[in-house]
Amino acid sequence: FRCSSKIELVKANTTLKLNKLYEKYPNSEFYSVENFDLQIKDKEFIVFVGPSGCGKSTTVRMIAGLEDITEGELYIDETLVNDIAPKDRDIAMVFQNYALYPHMTVYDNMAFTLKLKKVDPQVIDQKVRAAAETLGITAYLDRKPKALSGGQRQRVLLARALAANPSLLLLDEPFTGVDAPTQTTLTRLYRELAGEGITILMSTHDMLAARESCSRLCGVRGNIHLDGPADSFSLEQLHTWLHGHDIEEAQGHARTGFTCAGGALDEYGHELPDSCASDHSLSPAHTAATGGAR
Repeated sequence: FRCSSKIELVKANTTLKLNKLYEKYPNSEFYSVENFDLQIKDKEFIVFVGPSGCGKSTTVRMIAGLEDITEGELYIDETLVNDIAPKDRDIAMVFQNYALYPHMTVYDNMAFTLKLKKVDPQVIDQKVRAAAETLGITAYLDRKPKALSGGQRQRVLLARALAANPSLLLLDEPFTGVDAPTQTTLTRLYRELAGEGITILMSTHDMLAARESCSRLCGVRGNIHLDGPADSFSLEQLHTWLHGHDIEEAQGHARTGFTCAGGALDEYGHELPDSCASDHSLSPAHTAATGGAR
């Protein structure tokens, strides 16, 4: 599969600025996100990577307007959007769960948001079919979501997002529930979309996917701990950092390697086991401090 550019993806001057964002859930003693500072350039593809509970998905949802910002300022294209409703932010988001209406066809799912915005029906049809062709799902337009595989559903979600020609595309754990070949296909697809000039922000705990897809990688633990070109971090460095060590320690591991319960990692961190030795796990204090964040 290869992305076919049939729709206009490029928006001019799509920038994002997070200025000292804080988020505290009701009845929580801790901030799930604190002092989060970040600027994303126009047409940049950036990935938040981190363990469960680090605040990466919470931050993405704040950008989308789905979580309230406790403190701080969020700017899209130099416009303060703290109090702007999600539907008015010109953002599209692909969730980790398949947010498709089961009783609707793929076509109707893709057209739904445009219909709510009272877009002309002929324009809706043009946008839906162009997005479907771009994502290679034209053959599925008359099907219901239950007839699709996980990877096909992800393409439908992405096509629905692109049909609205958003200024910013948010991807929250987009590889959840898909097999390895589908993940490889989606990773290539996201790279191609970034190459078309759309600004993309993705959150994931999958270090390999993060490193292979984006141009810039940010390690998140409540705020930004790592920030740099994706290829400047080895997978083993990221794995060590992910399990509670500072990047300096991770860099120390890059040449020597370390052993997990399932065996040793190579210098690229391939074939990572699910369960690692306890001395590389997150501390109880860190787990408690996340306050339920994702």
